[in-house]
Amino acid sequence: MLGYGRAASDTWLLRVSVDMSPCVGHHRRNLLLLTQPSLFFSAVAKAGPSAARATRASSALNMMAGARAKMEWVTVLKTSNIGKGELVPVETDGMNLLIAADTNGAIYCLANVCPHLGTPLDQGTVANGVIVCPLHKTAFSLKSGEVVGDWCPFPPILGPMVLGKLEPAKNVATFPVRSSGSNIQVQVNKNARAEFESGYWAGILDAQGKATGDYY
Repeated sequence: MLGYGRAASDTWLLRVSVDMSPCVGHHRRNLLLLTQPSLFFSAVAKAGPSAARATRASSALNMMAGARAKMEWVTVLKTSNIGKGELVPVETDGMNLLIAADTNGAIYCLANVCPHLGTPLDQGTVANGVIVCPLHKTAFSLKSGEVVGDWCPFPPILGPMVLGKLEPAKNVATFPVRSSGSNIQVQVNKNARAEFESGYWAGILDAQGKATGDYY
């Protein structure tokens, strides 16, 4: 009943990398952010200039000190607020998560982002141990996050032959989840955002030649 995860390309909790971006108009913007994966970290995408400056300052400290994983159980939802076969999006520590209740009542947690194009999964469907993306109908295991069946099977022909080629098949991130009294708790890395931002800003500086001093 527990969804467990770890990132393939990142040092935080996720089972797989979360490379995502919504369709056409937002594709380039979110691809830049989310290859690291940033739509997942909603607070980063929404931050304004002042917040960005504060983020850069704190991230610089994190880069020097080295942000360490801080795994904690956090309450994200009341058990009474989700029924069998339902999906409820939640947010904690700047991360967009999705609580899923299978039709047998088993509870799981995964990233609320499809790894194909970054579209939300909370409008999808849940049954028989899988969640189906509402856009291109890729099915993912609720337990492991692995792709079940064909990648991007919808719409017929266009999905598998064209849209599915935009990104290779990827699993969706999953997280440990448990019931605690009347609450649903998820285990997350409290420093995940700091770790991501540290690499994100370092990458920007490096791209500008400032990380090594070559810019000057």
